[in-house]
Amino acid sequence: MKRLYILIFVIFAAFLPSVFAAYNVNTDDNEYVSDKVYFSHLCTFGKIEADAIHLKKGRILFYAGRENKPEKIETAIMPVNTTEKKISFKSGDITIATVDANGVVTPTGKAGETVVEMTAGKAKARMKVSTVKPAEGVEIHPESMTLYADRPVTAQLRANVLPVDATIKTVTWKSADESVAFVDEEGLVYPNGIGQTEIVAETDDGGYKAKCAVTVTTWEKRKENIPTEYKEYDLTLSKMVDMQMTAEPTIFTTNAQPAYREEVESYVNPANLIAGYNKYQFLNLGIQNGVDADVLDTYLKGKGILSGKGETFKTAAELYNVSEVYLVIHSCLETGSGTSKLANGIEYNGTTVYNMFGIGAVDNDPIGGGARYAYEHGWMSPEAAIDGGAEWISENYINNTKYRQNTLYKMRWNPESPANHQYATDVEWAGKQAKTMAAMFEAFPSASYRYEVPVYKGTEKAQIR
Repeated sequence: MKRLYILIFVIFAAFLPSVFAAYNVNTDDNEYVSDKVYFSHLCTFGKIEADAIHLKKGRILFYAGRENKPEKIETAIMPVNTTEKKISFKSGDITIATVDANGVVTPTGKAGETVVEMTAGKAKARMKVSTVKPAEGVEIHPESMTLYADRPVTAQLRANVLPVDATIKTVTWKSADESVAFVDEEGLVYPNGIGQTEIVAETDDGGYKAKCAVTVTTWEKRKENIPTEYKEYDLTLSKMVDMQMTAEPTIFTTNAQPAYREEVESYVNPANLIAGYNKYQFLNLGIQNGVDADVLDTYLKGKGILSGKGETFKTAAELYNVSEVYLVIHSCLETGSGTSKLANGIEYNGTTVYNMFGIGAVDNDPIGGGARYAYEHGWMSPEAAIDGGAEWISENYINNTKYRQNTLYKMRWNPESPANHQYATDVEWAGKQAKTMAAMFEAFPSASYRYEVPVYKGTEKAQIR
C-alpha cells in the first residue's frame, strides 16, 4: 500500500505546473533577465537540459584610474534540477576585462565596454562589463536665479559633470522646497510660491552635488529695482517735433498717411511712454542681460531654423556688445520665428545664403535684396548670418560712434541728430516693436537690464512705472 501511494504521488507530480517560485532581479541598460525559478517535471529521468541562465544583474561597472576588486557574476541555471551545472564564460574583449572559469571578472584598467558571454548546454546569457572614467565633481549654471510667482515662466539650469571626459554625465535634479520652486528631470525650474530655495544637481556617478540658489518674488517688486538713466538733450520738445516734421513722418491706418504735428508730439514725448509696454522703448540694448545660452534655447525651441542657436546668439551679443535677449527677439520678429525664406536659406548666384535679421530686405524686393546682402557679406550658414547681423546692428545703430542709438526710441527718433539716420518713418514704429519686446522680455525673468530715458530742455524727468 505504501508503494502505491508513492507511485500515485509521482504520477500526480508529473502534471504539476513547472513554476514554483520567483525572485526579484535588478538590471540596467534595458537588459532582460527572467526571474522565474522552476523545476523540470519530477518524473523526468536521466539528462535534464538547461533552458536558461539567470543573472542577478545586467551589468558590472568598474572605474578607470581606481583600484577595482574583481567581481563574480552571480548566476542560476534553470531548471533548478538541470544536470548541466557547468557554465563556460568568455570575454568579448580581453583588453577591457577578463573572466575566469568561475565567472570572476577582472578589469584591465582600460576604459571601454565589453560583453561576457555565458553558455550552459543550449542556454546562453550575456553580461555587460564597463570600465568608465569616473566623475569627480559637478558645476551648475547659473548658480543663482530669480523667478516671479506672478510671471510663471520657466528657467533652464545646466549641470556640467567634471571632468569633461567623464563617462557617466547624468545628474538627478531636486528642489529643497517644491512649494517655492519645482525642477523637472531636465533641469527646468518652475516657480510655485514666493520664497527662497535651493535646486540641487547630484551626479548619478559618485553622488557629487552642486546647488543653485533660487529666489521667487513678484514682478511688481522687480519693476521697482530696475535702474533708470536719464539722458539730457539741449533742445526743447517743441524744437524736437519741428525737426521731426521735416522728415515727413507717417502714421498707418489702412495705409501710410502723413502724420499730423500733434500725432508726432504724442509719440515723441517721453511722458506718454513711461508705462505699460511702451516703456520698453527705453530699454538699453547695448548691455548684456546675463541670460545663459540654455535659457535662450528654451525660448527658441520650436522656432524653426533658430531652434538650438542660443549659444550663437550669446556669443555674438558678447562680441558686439549687444543685448542677447534683444538679438533673439529681433531675429524672431524679422524671420517669422525662424520660418522665413531668407532665414532658411535661399540660393543666390549658385550659393545658399542666410539672413536672420532682414538686413538689406528692401520694400520693393525683400527676398532679392536680403539674399544679395547676405551673399555680399558671406553669410553662407545660419551661424554666420546671426554673427554678421549682430555686427551690423551694433555698428550701425546700438554702438554707432556718432549716434549711439541704443534704444528703440533712439532708433526711431534719434534725439542726437533729429530727422537723420532714423530706422523708420512710422511714428508708431518704436511702440509696435516695444509691444512685442514687452511680451518677449518677460519670457526671460532672470534677465537684468536698465532703462535710458531722454529729457528735453524745460521738461521733467519721466519716471518709469
